[in-house]
Amino acid sequence: MATKSQIVAELGQADLLTPDRIAHSLVANDQVKYYFALLQMARSNADRPAVPVRDLKSERLASRVGDAGLDAVVAGARRTSAGSYVVPNAASIVSRIAAAIAAMIDCLSVDERERFAARISKVELPPCTDDVISGRDIDRMTSGDASQGDSLHLIVMEAHRAINALQSATAVETLAGAKVHGLSKRSRRHVEAFMEGLNRTAPLKFDHPGLGTTATEHDGWTLIQNDIGTTDAHVLVLRIDGLTAILTYTDIHRQRLKFFQSLFEKFAVSWENADPRSSAQLENKAYLLTTGTYSAKSEADLAQYLSHLGSRIVFLIDWNKMRKRLRGFVGKDTAIKVIRWAAEHDYGHRALLEVGGEAALGEAIEYAAGPTLRYGDRLDALIGETASEAFLRRAFEIASLGLREGRSRRIILDEIKSELRQHFETARLGIFTVAARHAACGFDLAVSLREALEIVGSGGAGEDLARVAQRAMVWESRADALLNAARADIRRFSRPASLTDFFHSADDAVDELEEAVSLLELFCLIPVAEAVHAEVRALADTALASAQELVKCVECAATITRSDLRDDLDDFLRTLDRLIELEHRADAEMRSTRRALIGAADNPRAIYLVDRIAQSLENATDSYAHSGQALRTYLMDEVLA
Repeated sequence: MATKSQIVAELGQADLLTPDRIAHSLVANDQVKYYFALLQMARSNADRPAVPVRDLKSERLASRVGDAGLDAVVAGARRTSAGSYVVPNAASIVSRIAAAIAAMIDCLSVDERERFAARISKVELPPCTDDVISGRDIDRMTSGDASQGDSLHLIVMEAHRAINALQSATAVETLAGAKVHGLSKRSRRHVEAFMEGLNRTAPLKFDHPGLGTTATEHDGWTLIQNDIGTTDAHVLVLRIDGLTAILTYTDIHRQRLKFFQSLFEKFAVSWENADPRSSAQLENKAYLLTTGTYSAKSEADLAQYLSHLGSRIVFLIDWNKMRKRLRGFVGKDTAIKVIRWAAEHDYGHRALLEVGGEAALGEAIEYAAGPTLRYGDRLDALIGETASEAFLRRAFEIASLGLREGRSRRIILDEIKSELRQHFETARLGIFTVAARHAACGFDLAVSLREALEIVGSGGAGEDLARVAQRAMVWESRADALLNAARADIRRFSRPASLTDFFHSADDAVDELEEAVSLLELFCLIPVAEAVHAEVRALADTALASAQELVKCVECAATITRSDLRDDLDDFLRTLDRLIELEHRADAEMRSTRRALIGAADNPRAIYLVDRIAQSLENATDSYAHSGQALRTYLMDEVLA
């Protein structure tokens, strides 16, 4: 049975180890018999040398003794003048006999072990000084004649009978893949429910060892143990009493322990704090232990919990390895979140490790990023955290489904590459999302400016204009933040300078519109002729139209990804022509506004104020035209070329 004996014993569940101990005891029995035969054959050959000499190698291998040097013992034995025998390694062989007998009785009950130990203590072992042993000592150890007194051979034979009796009482069978013994009907249902879940997801470990399960029943409790993977301190023991299931879980990684606990959110499991433990007998001397108690409402509810528990164990195998591999691509929180998603959707992470792990992801990034990739670039820095998480989810899914469907690793890797390429294309087009939001800020500002001009001179206009100015400041601030985001994106993807020019010109337009709005508050303080108002409103209409045309330009540009999209390109060019026409109209309206000022205003302050507002509006249309031209340069030189 596949148990991790030391850690299971540390957890106080020795009943689960009985079959393993019986197996070890039977091996020890075979080894004792081999050692007895070795001493007897050595004496016999020393008395009557034979050619060829039997080396008992086959018996040694059958009893799982690995020391090949013992094959030379029979040939090397010789008789002394005093009638004793020089047997190579005699002292070691006698010591091994004692150790093997101790191992034999280890599986027995405490009372039986004490009884056999008392008999062993009364049988004197020969000292074998200089590997010399007498024939009488060999007979005393190997004799099966009870009339000659107690002997090690007699003890071994009786211990063997006791082991066989114990083995009959604890006969091991396989139940749904678990090695079990001594189960009642109810305990069998518990094990079957647990194994249903485990067997459902076990294929997700692929070629990795682990998930060996053993079960027994003791004092009315169903005991189930699973060895998970290969780490000696990583084990799970479940005790079921009535409708209560108490899970004891050990791990050497605190983060994996927390991850495991998080897989039971739909069940009201009460977890105790993870206690640090240590054992000098384990390879990983320090480990963590936690206990989770689940009180089921019914047998059906308990079976559902047991099945869920069994189905989650496979996701612990190589969990820490996968987490570390992902840290080179995304942050630690995202890495754990993605691994958990893969577990919740029954894809797991082992498949991705099977097809190459971080090497497969790195190859996909090189393919998708192309020349924009620089040494040390992390995936989330290239396409963003959200897109990186979405891609890794798909990578887990593609690898898992691909291996289970028997597709070749090469095809699976190509699918992963293709998936990431789509994310990079989306990320590359993401700059237009930023551009659209920035253009929308300018449009909203222009709309507010035009509405503000309608309320100039009305009652309470001062307060209304102050509110408009405050909103304008918010939009201008948003536009600045979007400009910074665009700069970061342009640096990340090494985008051409034409896109930088586009954003800077668009942001200049927003700044000019915000300046015009702030100056409108002064209109309430200085009387201005209606004719001048009309000219300013016309100029504001042109600025608003320019802002609207830039929004259209961005929408058209975002859909142009290759040269055969003729309709989209024509729409963009027509919109750009309209934007340039509006810039020319604004120039004419600026001149008209100044003529109106000269003819209808005699207040120097009014002339200065209106001229500044008009200049800001005309500058905004200029900037919008320049922004559209920069976007055209990008499309013609980078996309369509």
